Amino acid sequence: MLAQGIDIRISDTNELWSNPVGSAQASNNYIGSTAVEMVTDLHALTGLPLGTFDISAMEIRGRPFSNAPLYVFNQTSNIEADDNARLYELWYSQKFIGERLAFRIGKLDLGHDFMVSSVGLNFLNASFSWPILADNDLYDQGPVSPVTTPAIRLRYTLSRQWNFLFAAADDNPIGAPFINMKDPWNQNRDPSGTRFNFNTGALFFGEVHYRRQISGRQGTYKLGGYFDTGRFPDQSDFRKSHKTNWAIYGIVDQTLQHFGRKTELDAFVRGNWTGDTDRNQIVYAIDGGIALKGPFGRTDDVLGLGAGLGAASPYLAQADRRSGLPMQGTEYHLELTYQIQATPWFMLQPDIQGIVSPSGGVLDSKGQRVHDEAIFGLHGNVTF
Repeated sequence: MLAQGIDIRISDTNELWSNPVGSAQASNNYIGSTAVEMVTDLHALTGLPLGTFDISAMEIRGRPFSNAPLYVFNQTSNIEADDNARLYELWYSQKFIGERLAFRIGKLDLGHDFMVSSVGLNFLNASFSWPILADNDLYDQGPVSPVTTPAIRLRYTLSRQWNFLFAAADDNPIGAPFINMKDPWNQNRDPSGTRFNFNTGALFFGEVHYRRQISGRQGTYKLGGYFDTGRFPDQSDFRKSHKTNWAIYGIVDQTLQHFGRKTELDAFVRGNWTGDTDRNQIVYAIDGGIALKGPFGRTDDVLGLGAGLGAASPYLAQADRRSGLPMQGTEYHLELTYQIQATPWFMLQPDIQGIVSPSGGVLDSKGQRVHDEAIFGLHGNVTF
């Protein structure tokens, strides 16, 4: 349909989650999201040397449950968000220099391009799609779904092996304070997704991609970082703040083995680190996993096993100790998942997760220690 100039895409996702073991209390939860996107190829539509225009919106339903009763660093599901209907992305893109340089400007989800592992996207825990470090250390959990940000993104393709990406964005599109106890994700400050704030700071991303085959097995290796010019609260005294913030990261996506034509084993590992331990809740995070594509002779299915951790700042641990609270340390998350591609348009995904030491060891609202958690989920997605 895009060959004629316009393509409309609709995706509906629904999830059921149960936490019978651990956390602050046992719970059962439903969350869902419907996304509608219209892509317009202006060159195909008009015949003029123009690019692509994209607009999308999403309707989010259900009640978030990862802050309470789970008390985890990152969301259990990568669609979990506050209950709103909102504008998602709005952008224009154009290619130059024989399509080597791709320019995009508008309201962007930078998680599509930066800090992302293609193998990690097979998992449901949000930490595998958008890392714990960026989620906790940037404003509004970072410029990712459902909160997008005004930005410019450049991609330069030097060769088949080398890609270079750069983005300059607003670091706090909602304009809310970094810490908001009544609305931790700040999404309800801008429920429609139409607010544009340019008063706090700028966020810059840079990333280099290198692709190569090793003995016929494809690998992609990424090295990147971000720099934020805004102000961030001190982790030991929230009355203080610090100017600027930064982090670096590396990602490896690698095919390990082919088993005939239909089945292959892929793996990923990703590490994130920042030296600004006084202004960041998470100072380093590591995650990784394996994904078997085409198990049991089913070409489009995926079986995945992943694990990761996020380590809290020593400044935050010191503040906890002074307050007589357990010192936050390291949270560990594990996931076993299976994607069943029942039809070309319907995918079903049962999922099991385990969280060890939620938020590095914290107390719930009743002053009780939050216990290790077992979480069971069922994800369904319909795409048109």
